[in-house]
Amino acid sequence: VVEVFDGGAPEPPLHAVEDAISVARDCGAEVLLGLGGGSNMDIAKAASVVLTHGGAVKDYAGDQLVPGPIFPLILVPTTSGTGSEVTAAAVLNDTEQGAKFSILSNHLRPRFAVVDPLLAVSCPPAVTAASGIDALSHAVEGYTAIDNESFPLPEGERTVYQGRFPLVDLLAERAIGLIGTHLRRAVADGEDLEAREGMALAATLAGMAFSNSGVAVVHALEYPLNDTVHTPHGVGCGLFLPYVMRWTTPARPRQMARIAQLLGEAGPGLEE
Repeated sequence: VVEVFDGGAPEPPLHAVEDAISVARDCGAEVLLGLGGGSNMDIAKAASVVLTHGGAVKDYAGDQLVPGPIFPLILVPTTSGTGSEVTAAAVLNDTEQGAKFSILSNHLRPRFAVVDPLLAVSCPPAVTAASGIDALSHAVEGYTAIDNESFPLPEGERTVYQGRFPLVDLLAERAIGLIGTHLRRAVADGEDLEAREGMALAATLAGMAFSNSGVAVVHALEYPLNDTVHTPHGVGCGLFLPYVMRWTTPARPRQMARIAQLLGEAGPGLEE
């Protein structure tokens, strides 16, 4: 028996998670399948935590507060942006407090992720563009994050993030190159299956990159912007990304030159 919960919403509000939990309990669910963009997948993640460990959703707000494995979870993205199908985070919106919050735990990574580019074919151009820029933001911030050996974690604290290390570089570089090749095409023609496949892979790889290294100033600035004017997350990230990259360049000149190359730029000065 399959029970459909269709109460998802963009920038997922806390009450949507609570409604999903009620539906799952009422029907005696044995597994959750989160189908949609990052918002729906994050709702499924947060609901899985409470269905397993009880309490309220906000009891788990923060880093490493989920005590153990969660309800069986399958995630199926229909956009190519958040990478939530492979990450250790669920980002939710407390509309009463007017603030976003995150649940961070490696237990949030799903049992299975099914990434099928055909599911994004009907994604509208504006959503395709915003989602793709979100994926680019993930890859760029992961690629230019603080190095693992310098990661400033206070003694006694734990986090899902570790800073930048060689595997993050490999994942992020591949994601950036794919986005440079395929994002414009996917926006221009949603039925360009090669472009859809490239973006689906890019979003998942970028999710794997940043969910280990962490994101940075772009996302820190976007959250309060979203709370104030309710712009889509990818649009907000796209607004801040070029300015943050310019600010970061003196600390990461080699990485920024490589990003330019991966996005198709060439010319004197990049090699140097």
